[in-house]
Amino acid sequence: MSKPYWDLEQPRGRILPAVAAGLVPVLVALVAVGLLLIRPAFRGLDHAQTVLSAATELRSTSRALQRDVLLLIFDEPTREKTDQRLAARLPEFRTAVDGLGAALDPVDPEKARRIRETHAALADGVAAVVASVQAREGIDATWRVQQDRVLAAEIPAARTNDPIIDQYRIFVTASVGEVKTALWLSFLIAFVALGFGIASAAVVLRR
Repeated sequence: MSKPYWDLEQPRGRILPAVAAGLVPVLVALVAVGLLLIRPAFRGLDHAQTVLSAATELRSTSRALQRDVLLLIFDEPTREKTDQRLAARLPEFRTAVDGLGAALDPVDPEKARRIRETHAALADGVAAVVASVQAREGIDATWRVQQDRVLAAEIPAARTNDPIIDQYRIFVTASVGEVKTALWLSFLIAFVALGFGIASAAVVLRR
């Protein structure tokens, strides 16, 4: 005996096949759009935001380090606190360099290499100033270290990182536009697929 819910010769038996025929085109369209449009758009946006955030944080930490270096040299009453602050910030700076380099490696290994080289030189310069102060070499000698090791390293570091910030601000804006476009296309394709699904369901019900 045939089951009434699957017997296409009976009206009741066409309901479930009609529902399946109506949903399949929509589900297939949503999966395809998600894999081909939405997922790549969100991945691009996520990567652009990651690079921009890392580069911005790196610039902020770099400026904080250079400010602390000047305080360390010239502001003797706060020198101990500044030294403690630098002891914490310098490892954070090196970690931020590694983070930005890792984010850039898959798309631009040359920029990643330049970021690591220029900012490692800057970090080493800051460490050299700290060592000079701790060795009590005097303001004049420590100032020369700052000029030769920190200031000289800061310029190429900034020239490497600042264009990345400007570039990835544009990338983030463009990626947001791509995500919006992908979502609108997904709605449109889902709507078209729903139309096909309704037509398919109607065919099944009219058998």
